[in-house]
Order: sequence, then C-alpha cells, then structure tokens
Amino acid sequence: MGLAVAARLMVQRRFAPLMAAQALGAFNDNLFRFALVNLATFQGLTIFGLERELMVPIAATALTLPIFLFSAVAGQVADKYDRAFIMRRTKFIEILLMIAAAVGFFLNSGLLLVIVLFFMGMQSAFFAPARNSALPTLLEGKELVTGNALVSGSLNVAILAGAALAVVFVVREDAALVLSATLIGVAVVGWLIMCLNKPAPADSPDLKVSWNIAVQTGKVLGFAFRAPDVLRPLLGAAWFWMLAASVLTLMPLFTAAVLGGDETGLALTALFTVGAALGAILCGVFTRGQDALIFTVIGAFGLVIFPSFVALTTLGWPEPDPDNLASADIFLADPANWAILAALALSAVSAGLFVVPLQAMAQRRARPEVRGRILAAGGIMNAATASLGQFTLFAIALLALPLQAAFGYIAVVSGLAGLFALWRMMRPGRYTE
Repeated sequence: MGLAVAARLMVQRRFAPLMAAQALGAFNDNLFRFALVNLATFQGLTIFGLERELMVPIAATALTLPIFLFSAVAGQVADKYDRAFIMRRTKFIEILLMIAAAVGFFLNSGLLLVIVLFFMGMQSAFFAPARNSALPTLLEGKELVTGNALVSGSLNVAILAGAALAVVFVVREDAALVLSATLIGVAVVGWLIMCLNKPAPADSPDLKVSWNIAVQTGKVLGFAFRAPDVLRPLLGAAWFWMLAASVLTLMPLFTAAVLGGDETGLALTALFTVGAALGAILCGVFTRGQDALIFTVIGAFGLVIFPSFVALTTLGWPEPDPDNLASADIFLADPANWAILAALALSAVSAGLFVVPLQAMAQRRARPEVRGRILAAGGIMNAATASLGQFTLFAIALLALPLQAAFGYIAVVSGLAGLFALWRMMRPGRYTE
C-alpha cells in the first residue's frame, strides 16, 4: 500500500511540485554553502582578513541564525496565508538571492556571500513551516507518512548532491561562472515547478502577524509545550537533527584518527546521507497509512545496536599513523573495515526510519489553526539541537573522552527514546501513537 501511495503522490499536482521544489532548494542551499566553505578553507576566501578556522563557523552560523530568529514569524505567516502562495514567493526570492550570490562569486567577496547565506537561511525559515503545514492540507491522513518519507528521502539526496558538486565546481578555473549558472538555473526551475502546486489554504486568515521576534518565539514555543502530544514527536525529530549534525561533524576525524582513512571521511558522510534517505523511503513504502510509530521504535533500537557495535569494535584498535593514512580504495579493499561500514550504513537507515513517522505525527496532531506556529517551533528546536550537535567534538575533547564516546551517547539516548516510543505504542486504548 505504501508503494502504491508513493507512486500516486509523485505524479499528482497536490504533492509532486512541492517535493521537487523543496529538493531543488535544498540542493541550492548546500551547493552554495559548501562552495563557500571550500573557498574559505582552501582558496583563501575571507571577510575582514579572518582566518579560515573562523570562516567555517561563521558560514554555519550565518545559515542557522535566521532560522532561530525568523521561524516564529514564519509560523504566523504560514497560519495566515495560503501555504502554496508562501512557497511560491520564497522560491522567487531564492532567484534574487542566487543572482546576488553570482555577483559575490565573480567579485570573490566573502562578505557579500556570507550576507547572501544569511538571507538564504531566512528564506528557508519561511519555506519550511509553510511546507510542513501544507502537507496535512494537501494529503489525506493515511498519506502523511509516505509523503513525509518522500520529502525526507529526496531532501537527503539533494543535500548530498549539492555538497558533492560544490567540491567539484570550486576547483574549476571557471568556478564562478559554473556555480552562478547552476544556482540561478536551479532556483528558476524550482520557482516554475512550485507555481504548479495546488493551493493549500491557511486556517487562521484573520491572524495579525507580529514581528516582535523575541515575544513571538516565546509564544510559538509555548504553543508546542502546551500540546504535549505534538511536542513529543517534535522533540524526537529534534534528536534526529542533533544526531545527524553530530555524525557529520565527527565522521572526518573518526575516519582519520580511528579508522586510519584519509578522504574516506567524505565517503562515510555520503554513506550516512544515503542511508538516512533509504530509511525514510523504506518507511514510506512499508507504512499502512497509520502513524507508523513501530518504525520509530525499530529505528531507535537500530540506533542502539549499530552505533554500539561501531564503538565497541573500534575501541581497542591501535592508533593509526597520521602520516600514512589509507586512501579510499585501500580502505575499502580491507575486509576488516566492511563490518564497520555496514554498521554505519545501518545506523543511517535506522535514523531515517526513526524520524519520518514523528514528522507525520506532529503534522497530524497539530491543531489546524495553529499548525504553522507549532511546526515552526519544531524548526526552532531542530536548529538548536543541530547547532549543539556540531559541538560534539568540542565536548569530547573537553572531557578527554575517546571519539567512540559519541557513538555510545547516540546509543544511550536512542535507547531511551525507543523505550518511550514502545511504551506509548503499547498503552491500552492507543492505536499506533
């Protein structure tokens, strides 16, 4: 049934344009962001003469800060105006931002590119609540898990594609031209596709939008905390984003310092992204139109078993020679590494299984008249936990712990989340919630 629903949704105007437009937007976000990071790291791009060690966190903050600042306002907008209209407007703004980015690349202006990155984060802050609150309007209840699975799967693939092409493009002699043409072209195509989407009317058209960011952020979080049945899946999804940020931050150093590989760090990052996409798609294929909390339980316990295997298996490994790290082909040719790679891949699949039912659950349970604001609260929590996840290496170093401690932490918290989800699922009088 899930496969049939997925096949039907992917060709219908009420869903297909939304999925394609958000995937193209994610591709552009990551192509631009990773191009900026690579230019700052390897080609000396800077602002005010700052060192490259400062440029990378500045770029990361420039993208996440506007999500903190504007998600509350964006949630109000998503409750007041037609969600498809909001998404069309934000996609058009993306075209203007990509034109500004092109100017920045041709001028090699780090300051202009960071400013554009900030506004891209702001654009994403308005797009996400509109998209998330539109899905329960455009889809039937039994289609929500499958729809979220398709959105999540395509999003992960787009992120990986954008990051990979950024590495390829920045080393070209015509990097500015290729990056600019790609970013602008993808933005235009995304806007045209989004124009095909059916209307998704809002439920509070009389709402007065307030731009008091601090007050509205408090109010939006208050909506979520006063709706515990929605807050629980939002917190579970926030844990997923913290986990993803932790793994993506940890993987390059873990590969070099524990596994003894060099550029395989990028391959393992790709492995996690593809695995998460696969887990999301599997969840969508096998669901039967319910909240599918069983997949969250399975995913959570997968996140206990496989990260624990990675931690325990590598804990006694000898420290590799930093001057003699294995290349990707040599690393992959050693059968001893295959079990670790399989465990990392299955961890990523488990993460994809874990998060999709929670996203659908929050959308279904949120009251229609405040759905945009409650889901915007989820965006704020996701950004907060992702930012915390990026400090994983700092915390490990501060506490003088081995790198494997991060996988142990993932296993412990995921186990607690899985036990709680299992208890909720087995409560008398509950269905799959």
